[in-house]
Amino acid sequence: MKVGTAIKKINPEIGCQMEGYAPRNSTGQHDDLTVSVLAINHDFLIISVDLIALPGYRVDRIKRKIQNDFAIDPQQIIISAVHTHSGPTVTDLLIDYPKIDEKYWSQIDTQVILAVKEAFLNLTVSELKLIQYQVADGIYCNRNNKNFPYNKNIFELRFSDDHGILASYLLVASHPTVMNFKNTLLSADLIHEIRSRYEEVNGVTPVVALSDCGDTSTRFTRQESSFREIKRLGSLIKATLKKPVYTKEINWSLKSIKAIKQRCDYNPVTDKKVKLIYNICRTEYKTDIETQKHLLDTYQHVLYYGHTHFETQAYVYDFDNFRIVTYPGELVYNLGNKIRTYDKKPTLLVTLANDYRGYSVGKSEFGKYFESYNSVFLIGMADQFVNNIIATF
Repeated sequence: MKVGTAIKKINPEIGCQMEGYAPRNSTGQHDDLTVSVLAINHDFLIISVDLIALPGYRVDRIKRKIQNDFAIDPQQIIISAVHTHSGPTVTDLLIDYPKIDEKYWSQIDTQVILAVKEAFLNLTVSELKLIQYQVADGIYCNRNNKNFPYNKNIFELRFSDDHGILASYLLVASHPTVMNFKNTLLSADLIHEIRSRYEEVNGVTPVVALSDCGDTSTRFTRQESSFREIKRLGSLIKATLKKPVYTKEINWSLKSIKAIKQRCDYNPVTDKKVKLIYNICRTEYKTDIETQKHLLDTYQHVLYYGHTHFETQAYVYDFDNFRIVTYPGELVYNLGNKIRTYDKKPTLLVTLANDYRGYSVGKSEFGKYFESYNSVFLIGMADQFVNNIIATF
């Protein structure tokens, strides 16, 4: 097999509206926002973009351009976002009245195509290993309760030859959001630091994506929201990346691709299941007025501005001795774990991939935590979606 990589900057103009938490304008640049491309052979692309999320129709446009220019099957292109809250506004999924700069999207499209072209020019004969790491306690954890389970694994697809590492694909299972709403410097947040620390250890910059991180972050483990804190956490992750717990040689031999579609179609004003979440909030949080207001504000964004009529899809890429599953949103640990551990075949789960449909929360947890109030999927829909995915294994 052959592999090639490329990285291109996608920095917006200073002064752009920033997305995540609450609208505010950027005042500077802390680190570069980038698009990273991993090209495998001449027919498969893995792309990671330093944005908060990627609407499906934007992804479709990018894939069509790649298909036109390079004759790649769109199903053999994975495009995911790293979910930085310190980037520009690029969607209408999180802010009621967003200021989306179409010129910036044109810049992203152009840089993706240039990166893909460069990655193909860099193709080099490679061998492939699957590597597993486990982060130590205290780096990140379940953000709803620090005693709840979360995905401690970092998985890596490592491409190398006799001379060393050629490329890497890292899957991290935590929101990379150390910086809070007070930050106005453009940044890839913790993802930038992870890339930098991996490069310090191994000499190449990895392509980084997120795994099941819907209810995992540094909320209980960070000492402050600062770039100094990002460096502290990065140093801990660097130590993790020096100590693999599992390594296996694998083959990039793609046997099949399966698309699993999920339809969402309801009226959020009249649907009884939507009213259910509203009633839970009013009864369960009536003694915590501040939390209740926050959840109801979030719920009302979904009620009035949420996309509730759409079709999205996950993909299952089945290889000889591993599989890759993509998911179009933020998946909580319990559902992600169900996919990753369904059978003995190593399964790499890539979330926020090819589309963004907010949080996916399991039926048993629905209504208990914030993620339920920021979900366009009604109670039970995420469970059905996940069950349909694993039914293809």
